[in-house]
Amino acid sequence: MPVFQREKSKIKMVALMPPKEKNITWYSPITQNAKPSQNIVNGMLRRFQNQDAAKRVQVIQFYENGTLYYEIKR
Repeated sequence: MPVFQREKSKIKMVALMPPKEKNITWYSPITQNAKPSQNIVNGMLRRFQNQDAAKRVQVIQFYENGTLYYEIKR
């Protein structure tokens, strides 16, 4: 069974990059689906901040079941 799966992950994170750069999409680990959404978001943010691309992100959006749950604008 995969760790991340588009159809089964509770949270989807979309990092909107500057023009001409590809946006980044991450899915939460399926094993964390039982946790509160905010805990999952905090963990995903913590992991993403360690990436080089995090310095260039303009907006980070989190979706729960296809609905915008949380957004961070820089």
